[in-house]
Amino acid sequence: MKTLVLGGTSDTREYIKKLDGDFVVSVATQYGYETFDNEFPTVLVRFDDESIISFIRAHGITAIADTTHPFAKNITALALRTAEKLNIPYINAMRIPKLESDYERIITVESCEEAAKRADEFNSVLLTIGSNRIDAFKEVLHKCHIRILPYEKSIEKCRQAGAEYKQIIGMQGPFSEEFNIALMREIKADALVTKLSGDSGGLKEKISACEKIKAACIVITGG
Repeated sequence: MKTLVLGGTSDTREYIKKLDGDFVVSVATQYGYETFDNEFPTVLVRFDDESIISFIRAHGITAIADTTHPFAKNITALALRTAEKLNIPYINAMRIPKLESDYERIITVESCEEAAKRADEFNSVLLTIGSNRIDAFKEVLHKCHIRILPYEKSIEKCRQAGAEYKQIIGMQGPFSEEFNIALMREIKADALVTKLSGDSGGLKEKISACEKIKAACIVITGG
């Protein structure tokens, strides 16, 4: 049995530890590739319907294990279609994150668009959602700082959305509560926007930082 592990999250590593048999990990970002390539057989690829089938046939894949983030709905749908078409097992190995905090200034929303509307209620906002959905925040970017991975494509997406260079903070985590507090104080943030990413995305540290400085924490629970 040889498994294609769709990954790039901390859950990927945990799943691999329990995996019995041969495998190859696929990631869709340079960051994911650099994280996993030194430990596991890893390929950097953005699959579509044709390329994933070609890859599976070329590498003798007999099962697909999905350890991607729950927000990565497109690759999950692709994996399900492919497994059904090729009649091979699809294994859902995603860990669904939970919001475990009673901080009274947490604002939960279902979408980036709703998060942008709520962000407009504040004076200075730290966005920690990455660059892929930055377009949803175009109307409120003037009051935002954006913390992203320090890759050219991510920075370019922010620039195309209208962000100035001085608003872009290119850094690689994980980030501690103390660091989040220091950064939010530096930019005088009264709100932070994040996805419901769980421990791997530093959600706990973000919420605790907001609680310490009495800032709002807008948590996106959907896509």
